[in-house]
Amino acid sequence: MNTIYRNKSGLLEQANGRRVETTPVRLLRIQAETLVRCRELQARVASPLVFALSTALKLLCIDVPSELDHEELVVVASSQKTRRRIAGVRCVYWSYPMRRMQLGNITCVAPDITWLMYARKSGLRTLVLLGDALMRRDAAQRWMALRELRDLCHETHEAIRAERRRMPRGTADCRRAMTLMRENTDSFRESELRLILMSHGLPAPQVNPAVEVPDAATASGTAKRRFFLDLAYPQAKIAVEYDGKHHAGTWEYDVQRRKLLEDAEWSCINATWQDVKDAASRMSFVRSVAARLSKRIGKDVQVHQPMTLRRLASRLARQARAAAQHEGIASVEGSMLLSAG
Repeated sequence: MNTIYRNKSGLLEQANGRRVETTPVRLLRIQAETLVRCRELQARVASPLVFALSTALKLLCIDVPSELDHEELVVVASSQKTRRRIAGVRCVYWSYPMRRMQLGNITCVAPDITWLMYARKSGLRTLVLLGDALMRRDAAQRWMALRELRDLCHETHEAIRAERRRMPRGTADCRRAMTLMRENTDSFRESELRLILMSHGLPAPQVNPAVEVPDAATASGTAKRRFFLDLAYPQAKIAVEYDGKHHAGTWEYDVQRRKLLEDAEWSCINATWQDVKDAASRMSFVRSVAARLSKRIGKDVQVHQPMTLRRLASRLARQARAAAQHEGIASVEGSMLLSAG
């Protein structure tokens, strides 16, 4: 009897070439493939091309949010007269100041300008995700700190003002996105999880904080193990992590890591795709985090229906202004006391 079985073996899938890639390896592979395509296109065209948007991100080994990831190559023109018509290539128009990067004989738009270009048509969520990708914890993937991005965007906007031109569409969303963005993330899922928690009313968690806990495996018991948590509320010793990424360690390592954290009285909450797939699932997950927080701090933590990211950004901006004002008042009062003394 001849029986045909469907392949359910993960090992066989790997043997067939569908291996799981780490993020750095994936970004380098995509960069190499994109570079080949750009060189082939440039060889067919007489004048130099400037690659933009998702093509520029791939050339610069920057993680691309799924909603921005397109197979077509994208080039940019600085005027309507220089716009290109090339089969299979999209040409966008950007007449504002434009920093560029050079990769051999290939030129592409710099990361900060690419971010500004996307603000014209992308939503606030996408801008936050892409902004986080520019500031990854991994030094090899990190392009800049938030302050650097602010300074570069300010420099571009000042140049536009000097020309007495209107600001590009989406400038206000850039300011809002910077309020919501965070440095040192590892993945888009972590960023999305942070936005979910905050939009439902929970405090902003710390991003990838380093935590040292006793290593019970050592004979002396004085050695420490250092772990990075996706998101955390350190004062309450609550960690919120997304289970969906492939960790560098083995399954045994992950089990031991969680055990050591829990032995150190950390409460670990893991989110999966099922927890964030729809509004009801997200609300249920947020309530579970709020319940843990309430128990740890001895105070009821309220959650609510999600507010829009625009409203969340406005609230955070108001809080930042109030904190800055309070610090300013405290500083002035302190100076007066010193003078009186």
